[in-house]
Amino acid sequence: MHACRVGGSIILIGVLTGIKGDIPTATLMRKQIRLTGVIVGSNKDQWDFVSALECMNFKPVVDTTFALERLSDAFAFEESGKHFGKICVSI
Repeated sequence: MHACRVGGSIILIGVLTGIKGDIPTATLMRKQIRLTGVIVGSNKDQWDFVSALECMNFKPVVDTTFALERLSDAFAFEESGKHFGKICVSI
């Protein structure tokens, strides 16, 4: 929360700390942070979803692929907002 900007958002995906945890409400209020919890499905749900996508032959739109050595160029390209689709890094 300290790293979040004023008016920023924090999205909690899943529950890694159990069903309870300390939340510094004063920090949330002072920085006007939006806190959203997202519950994801099971591992089986994920596999079923991936299988369905494979059956439908979906292919992602890839704009540009950068070599790992050009990682900083990939980030700069993303920041420019000129891409359409995925920006990939080959390893």
